[in-house]
Amino acid sequence: MARTPEELPIQRARDEIRNAVRNANRLVVVAPTGSGKSTQLPKMLLDLEGVKGDIVVLEPRRLAARTLAMRVAHELGDECGGIVGFETRHDRKLSTRTRIRFVTDGLFVRQMQSDPALARVGAVILDEFHERSVAIDVALGLLKLAQESRRADLKLIVTSATLEATRLESFLGCKTVLAEGRSYPVSIEYMGKPSRETPWDLAGAAIERVLDAFAQGRADDPGHILVFMPGGYEIMKTCEKARIALSRTGIAAEVLPLHGGLPPDEQDRAVSAVDPVKKRRIIVSTNVAETSLTIDGVRTVIDCGLARIHRYDPLRGLDTLRVEPISKASAEQRAGRAGRTAPGRAIRLWTIAEHERREAHTMAEVARIDLASAMLETMSLGVADFNRFPWLDAPDAARTDEAAKTLSTLGALDAHGLTAVGRAMARVPAHPRLARALVEGARLGCARRVARIAASISDRDPTDGIAPQALLTLLAKDDPRSDALVRERLIEAAETRALPREADRLAIREAVLVTEQLARSAKDIGADSSNAALDCALVAGFIDRIAFKLERERPHCALAGRRKVELAKESLVYEPGFIIALEVRESGPDHDRLVSIPVAHPVPREIVEAALPHAFSRRFSAGWNKETRAVEIAEEELFLEAVVTRKARPAKPSPEVERELVARIQSGEIKLDGWEEHCDAWIARVRCVAQWFPERGLIAYSEEDLDVIRTELVSGCVRAREVETKQAIDAVRSALSWDDIQFVEKMAPVAISMPRGFKMKIEYEVGAPPRGRAKIQDFYGLEETPKVAGGRVAMVVEILGPNYRPLQVTQDLANFWRVLYPEMRNGLKRRYPRQEWR
Repeated sequence: MARTPEELPIQRARDEIRNAVRNANRLVVVAPTGSGKSTQLPKMLLDLEGVKGDIVVLEPRRLAARTLAMRVAHELGDECGGIVGFETRHDRKLSTRTRIRFVTDGLFVRQMQSDPALARVGAVILDEFHERSVAIDVALGLLKLAQESRRADLKLIVTSATLEATRLESFLGCKTVLAEGRSYPVSIEYMGKPSRETPWDLAGAAIERVLDAFAQGRADDPGHILVFMPGGYEIMKTCEKARIALSRTGIAAEVLPLHGGLPPDEQDRAVSAVDPVKKRRIIVSTNVAETSLTIDGVRTVIDCGLARIHRYDPLRGLDTLRVEPISKASAEQRAGRAGRTAPGRAIRLWTIAEHERREAHTMAEVARIDLASAMLETMSLGVADFNRFPWLDAPDAARTDEAAKTLSTLGALDAHGLTAVGRAMARVPAHPRLARALVEGARLGCARRVARIAASISDRDPTDGIAPQALLTLLAKDDPRSDALVRERLIEAAETRALPREADRLAIREAVLVTEQLARSAKDIGADSSNAALDCALVAGFIDRIAFKLERERPHCALAGRRKVELAKESLVYEPGFIIALEVRESGPDHDRLVSIPVAHPVPREIVEAALPHAFSRRFSAGWNKETRAVEIAEEELFLEAVVTRKARPAKPSPEVERELVARIQSGEIKLDGWEEHCDAWIARVRCVAQWFPERGLIAYSEEDLDVIRTELVSGCVRAREVETKQAIDAVRSALSWDDIQFVEKMAPVAISMPRGFKMKIEYEVGAPPRGRAKIQDFYGLEETPKVAGGRVAMVVEILGPNYRPLQVTQDLANFWRVLYPEMRNGLKRRYPRQEWR
């Protein structure tokens, strides 16, 4: 059974909390999962003397803000919107009677722009602070500054389930109250060995084991089962596996998804109280159920151990969303959901060894995501130096420099601080890129159109589930194929109630609400609705995200600073040309990341040139054409660092062309006539003589020497066939003087004459003796080993039998005749009686 508010563990610390708030303006409350801190703390302050004004509770998620407001209102015997209300980006329920407001942390920071002194607020509670969103870190710093400058009477309470209290206590200079947590034990189970199965397959198997054990009487009632998955797709697959498990075990249960993208009524259904004995539930949730929300009756938690985490990549200038292992603290939070109302069980789908390798706590967002928004917001509130803002954990200098660079690029920041454009951007509740586009849209008279596009890419994609052809029908006659325009036309259709049948009406309704909010904040005057004005506004906001689609039939794009970029498969953009990458995502391993663009908008070249006249340049370079096997001169047009056009024309002889031909010789694409047969042999002879007679000072045909020779060979040429017809050996030999050539010929002859007239060819290799081979009969009359280099160097001779197979390899011919030959002669004579044997 669920406990009444009076029975919740936080109530044991009620007097200590009230006294601390009465006597000071700051307090840290540490209370584990299930203690009731999120619902009971604001009620404790409601009638407390010294709290003059509203009580604002900051929550990291919209779902938590809404459901907690509804629960607290119910506990007070009132309707939501009365004494207790909530505000999120898309929804609000408030009235003149409202004293307790549950507000999302990002919205609260924006509200401080118009009310930095928080005139009607008496206390602010930062709930679930351990989640460490950028917004809640900014809120903490702003509230600390407000208390120290103008609102010493403002009460600030920071709560968490896993907080490292000592550091925060030191930061705020305040007391910490430790409240007891859940009163029921939770057993933790791990997998015996690592698995490569999908999270939903592992979860499905775990659900089936739990239900089967209960059905067979081998385990206690599991209550409701709460399963944690990283995202909507994984939740859908897990729900399918859960239904299969139910059919196999014969247990009756309702399978419900829970995530931020669901309609409010479906979210409420998943978290509503129901006795599991009467109606069992399997709830598959993202980490929205990890904190704040308590689902009564959950006694079993199955945790895949994963979450989607935003991280900023400064090399690419992108926030990336990756599925990563959760921290130990998050795993403890999730397990705690099972011990809320009775002894519970947590099944972790990873091993103990894997658990030990996990981080202790989740890294604060300020250390891992784009800080441009935070910098713009804080500076708009009077923080002149972002680096001196009172952060609990200050971001590193490289990250703040990157944020400043982004704002400077957008025209929001200069050497004196925020510009007029920057101050206008700060009033727009959107990422600085979108805010800049909206400010420019307002100047050009097309802010509403920009607002529709901004709304469509700020949250859930309103085009999900709509076929591409249906989307294309929304475009006007003169509209280009654009992912941004189909979204804009879709929201425009919603405003006139002309939606496609398969449209997600909830997502579109939210987009319409955000459109109105953004249009109001940008002060839309609606004077120009042309595509040209829209193009200019979007270029202003995404001036560093302009790419070039290279070919019509292929998705590849050139984007400055990115190696592998292509349009996503779902993109509708088709024609080559300049595009604005309104949304960018990454995939693949770290060493080979692919940047894809799911939302793109084509923009005319002249608009890009007007916005970035210095971004265009030209360069000329010699290049190799494999088809014609000739050097050509490429004229490349660059946009920033990306090549957008390339034209080639036949080359004329020049030093640059010579270098390209030499490179092709080195790579083997151009084969020089007779090089292997004549040139390599000559070079080996010369190198040997140079080694034997160092005093002679012969060249050794180093790579530099050979490049000089190759350059001489390609002089006046542009095509491979012109080079390949030249006699390379002449150029190679001419590197030596006439006297040196004659010396090499004498000291390293091509062949020597044998006694019976046979010319034995000699092979040369630097560092090894010269080598020759001949039939044994050709060696008759030759008593000593032949020598070259004027008698300095003895050869290695290979003595062949009549079948041309080696009989002996030796550098001591005299010893062969004296010792070895007599032993083998009789055998050879029998085998080859027709040969001469001496």
